[in-house]
Amino acid sequence: MHHHDVTERSLFSLSWPIFIDLFLHFSTLLINTYMVSQVSTAYLAAMGPGNLVFDMCITIFSFISVGCSVVIAQYLGARHMDMAKKAIHISIAFNFVLGLFCAAAIIFFGYKALNIMNMPEHLMTDGFNYLHILGICLIPEAVSLILAACLRVYGKSKAAMYVTLIVNIITILGNILALYVFDAGLIGVAWSTVFGRVICIILLACLLNYGLRIRFEIKLFFHWSKELLGKILRIGLPAAGENMVWILQYMTANAFIGLMGETSLAAQTLYFQIALFVMLFGISISIGNEIFVGHLVGAKRFEDAYRQTFRSLKLGVGVTILVVIGFWLADVHILHFLSKDDGINKLLMPLFLLSVFLEPGRTFNIVMVNALRASGDATFPLCTAIFFMWCVSIPVGYFLGITMEMGLVGIWIGFMCDEWLRGLANTWRWKSRKWQEKRLNI
Repeated sequence: MHHHDVTERSLFSLSWPIFIDLFLHFSTLLINTYMVSQVSTAYLAAMGPGNLVFDMCITIFSFISVGCSVVIAQYLGARHMDMAKKAIHISIAFNFVLGLFCAAAIIFFGYKALNIMNMPEHLMTDGFNYLHILGICLIPEAVSLILAACLRVYGKSKAAMYVTLIVNIITILGNILALYVFDAGLIGVAWSTVFGRVICIILLACLLNYGLRIRFEIKLFFHWSKELLGKILRIGLPAAGENMVWILQYMTANAFIGLMGETSLAAQTLYFQIALFVMLFGISISIGNEIFVGHLVGAKRFEDAYRQTFRSLKLGVGVTILVVIGFWLADVHILHFLSKDDGINKLLMPLFLLSVFLEPGRTFNIVMVNALRASGDATFPLCTAIFFMWCVSIPVGYFLGITMEMGLVGIWIGFMCDEWLRGLANTWRWKSRKWQEKRLNI
């Protein structure tokens, strides 16, 4: 059995394909949204709730895959190849069941959910059709997230990237056929997304099976070891929890922004997309680092893990600063491209400058959280998230944005305080080396 030692690789060689991959994942829904908006505004409104539900479910699945990849990385570091293989099987089975559960929930309760979300009567049928076909899509999506995570842990992040690229091309072609050739509307768009995802799962399974020689064994899918699943969830659940808290924080802030009127809401929606793009740089580097730390902690090379994380932090923050300064210098051109509305643009201008101070803090935080998670210490970042988001970010944002009438800028200053304080708290935890005692017993 030839083993690949990922820890010999450079952080950059692991991270850039992850960046492209994440970027393409984000762009699938953006492409769907853009293509549909060209055809009809009613369709666009009908898509909204479906995309939201889809994003929420994918969030849950992807964090089970975080737990899975950390456990696998530690087993590989400790050279327990057979346990790594068992962990892959159990994660696939677990996510498959989760996907089925979510799809069933959408098919049975989707109509109710749309009613609750105040979907206008005339959009109900379109909205529901789109939603429940996307629901079917969750099953292959849940499994493919695990497969892609496994490829990355084995150091094959390029392969995962190529698959996402192919799937995107298929989805775009499918959308063109659905909207312009067969005139199948939203239902067509949803089916083309499903078709792309099924192709994705087939390609990834082939790569794992033939490329990495990880033979799938049917009986292993049904052999659920409580201990192994426990390890995966011990990292996956706090990770998912933390992300949910983060999303809730943004939703709460959105409710505050709703009080400021339509222009502010539109500006926030636009700017959040820009911020997501900037975040991707930090996220990719932190996932690359997470794979390293997992391997090193599994091999009990704690000093190396400790130092590697600070090297990754320098790279991540450095790249983020360059990107965000670039965005700030180009703000006029970006705004010209994004919206022609002067009211929105006036609100957005100061946010670009604020981002120069906010985003490096966010990267700081993301890299540290992922390093802690990869070492097995996943509960600490969840606690800091809950504390700083609800005791700093939201109160500060409300005070500055609403009470002091600073508007959007006030809300984003709240976000900035949260990211920096949390980043420092998590760095302090990493420096204290408490994570060495909290690690999984591999």
